Amino acid sequence: MTNHTKTPFRVVIAGGSVAGLSLANMLQANGIDYIILEAYPKIAPQVGASIGLLPHGNRILDQLGLFEKVLSHGYPILFMDRQMVLQVLYDNIKDKSKVLTDKRVTKVEVNEKGVKAITSDGSVYTGDIMIGADGIHSQVRKEMWRIADEKSPGNIPASEHEAVPCTYGCIFGISKPCAGIEPGGLHSIFRVDNSYLVNGGPNGRVYWFYFFKLPKKVYGSDIPRYTKEEEAKLLAARANDNILPNLKFGHLVKEKITTNMTALPEYIFKRWHYDRILNVGDSAHKVHPIAGHGGNGAIETAAVLVNLLVTALKKSTSTGLSTKDVDEIFTKVQDVREKRADTLMEASHEQQRVEGMETPLRKFQALYLLQVAGPEDVMFNFSSNIPFAEKLDMVELPPKPKLIPFKDELASAPKSRGIHGWILMAVYATCGLLAHYGMWIRSAEYGLADQFASIITTGVFPDDPTFPLKRTYTGIGAIDNYLTFLSAAYMPGLAGWDKSFATLQMYFLGMLIQPIAVWTIESCRKRNALTLLSIPTVWLTLVQWAGVGIYMPFYYIAYTWISDREPYWWALSRFVPIHYAKALLPANIIGYVLPTILMFLPWQDPATIQNFEALWQLSPMFVPLLTVLFGAVHSWRYPQKDAHLTPYANEEPADLRDLQRIYAVVGVLGTALHWGILFKLLTSTDAALSISSVFVPDFRAEKKSLGQGIQALFLADFWGFYLASYVWCCSAVWDLKRVGRTVADVGRAAALILLANVVVGPGAAMAGVWYWREGAMARTTVSSGKAYRKMLRIFLLLGAIFRVLD
Repeated sequence: MTNHTKTPFRVVIAGGSVAGLSLANMLQANGIDYIILEAYPKIAPQVGASIGLLPHGNRILDQLGLFEKVLSHGYPILFMDRQMVLQVLYDNIKDKSKVLTDKRVTKVEVNEKGVKAITSDGSVYTGDIMIGADGIHSQVRKEMWRIADEKSPGNIPASEHEAVPCTYGCIFGISKPCAGIEPGGLHSIFRVDNSYLVNGGPNGRVYWFYFFKLPKKVYGSDIPRYTKEEEAKLLAARANDNILPNLKFGHLVKEKITTNMTALPEYIFKRWHYDRILNVGDSAHKVHPIAGHGGNGAIETAAVLVNLLVTALKKSTSTGLSTKDVDEIFTKVQDVREKRADTLMEASHEQQRVEGMETPLRKFQALYLLQVAGPEDVMFNFSSNIPFAEKLDMVELPPKPKLIPFKDELASAPKSRGIHGWILMAVYATCGLLAHYGMWIRSAEYGLADQFASIITTGVFPDDPTFPLKRTYTGIGAIDNYLTFLSAAYMPGLAGWDKSFATLQMYFLGMLIQPIAVWTIESCRKRNALTLLSIPTVWLTLVQWAGVGIYMPFYYIAYTWISDREPYWWALSRFVPIHYAKALLPANIIGYVLPTILMFLPWQDPATIQNFEALWQLSPMFVPLLTVLFGAVHSWRYPQKDAHLTPYANEEPADLRDLQRIYAVVGVLGTALHWGILFKLLTSTDAALSISSVFVPDFRAEKKSLGQGIQALFLADFWGFYLASYVWCCSAVWDLKRVGRTVADVGRAAALILLANVVVGPGAAMAGVWYWREGAMARTTVSSGKAYRKMLRIFLLLGAIFRVLD
């Protein structure tokens, strides 16, 4: 029996796997001693396996100086021989004497000072901690269970031994180049209860997987082990399956370099550690290989362990760590990684269920929903878990352009709204309900019903009996009756009979220019497709029917509900298709701005006034419709410009300048209107034209004149809407902070937005917030500058532009 003396803090690693060799490289980079005990006669044997290296795994390899040896650019998704990756990891080991082969660990012993690993040849290796990186059938894990049962019965549930489930099996292989399978190409072939994954790799090699569902789910010792005869029989049975229209599976098999057949257990173990023993990689978290998360997850767990070890050893006053210290480190490793590992296991399992079309719902997803999804949508879904990955804390990398930032590249780790989201939704609902009460319940006390009945019956307005009520607009009775009712409500302001109401009417309806622009832009974003935010025509129809203060707070509730998750805020999902970005400004100007101006021009003819008022009633719905129409025209005239929707990470988003131009234009219009109305009220000597007479509501339950009653109704709508919109603008800043896209002080930003509402008006304030927000969402790294200063500059710029124009 050979005895190997322990050096100051030594890590004993069982398994020269991706997990074990990655961990060794990380320990080497930090000057921590280690030894690898590999069961097989050689490192990096060719067993027919391939590995998918995802961006987060590649990032850690880059921190170790190994990525350039795998590929020379970016953090892409790579498929290659597992043997190649193991060889790269092994070649980077400076002291090869630390990697021992033919050393299968058979027994582990622990004490207060360290661990002892005994191999099949009788050799003994000592260290401070024992890391099991020896796969799903881990002997180290079995030894950990044995020791735990002896020292702390019940610490690890007995059910763990047989808890590992298995639903699927797989034959994986590597083949020579085949026509139609290009390097970097990825092909998923969906079938009922089975599927294929075929990837083109370096030098034309083809890496493929045939996944099949077992007759029934099995557990633990019932999980099958397959023979080469069973493998050959199944390969022959599937030979005529189509991989491509002109490529059969049998051709891949004919060109095979190597193949293997295995069951695919999937399980996240309840306890990864006990005493001085920790399991990593498949020994702790085994996932379905369809999405490539297994090897990358192993690299992540190794990185978390090394981060904690380095920190603890720096704090230690001796060369070692107590068992209590080690337990705290191991507990933290599992705390950091367990939930993410479980999420990735569930996502991989669900992906197999869809691609295997196991249920009618999954079949519908595979055959219909995925057919209408573009490549970007598929990659968006695939990438959703990558940004939350871990890395080595002690190695800084130069920034690389990317569309999706990692969590550590943000100002803070993204977090959910939690209870605050429900509070926000409650505030919005309260605003909407109060607006409804003020408009349609409280207003019953104003005597408006009798006045409307008289006007509609007689066609005579009490303020001007010579002003005829128009009754015919479209020739459709129901529509004409509704437009006639609206004419009766709007004429006291438009005809100038009530100066206070006329001023409020112009201000309120003119200030809808900016929100309508914002809502239409939001409807065009990729991330809002197939959500309630993608149907602005419906929302705006409801607004015109019953009140913007009633329904748009519920739009804000829908927005709050769907925008909680961090992927919603990726720069990748922010994009507005360029043909819509080009169409939005003319659609807003022609669809809403122009009809609003026409309605408020001082026409002398009563019929003309009422015609333009009726046209305006439809104008909010014109904006999204014209956006679609103008966008289609742009796509037809400039088809090549739409071909590249999502820019590369080092390009400026094609839509950004167009969107910010819209915010600037409508912001200037809002500032102009706000200043014009304020100037009029502040310089007027007419008691009916003061800030209080126009904007302070009189909700007293008493009879009012038609103009006064409609003004009270409008003010309930106005304040309900603008209070909800102010909260929405403040929450826009808070959202960007909670997902790490800004360092702005939310309280100061809220004060600034409130000040902007007073100085440049609520419409321009919203446009300014969205101008700033657009740029913040487009960034994938966050500086430490004070974002609220930029917001202030935007508001001041809006005012300066109007002064120049004036």
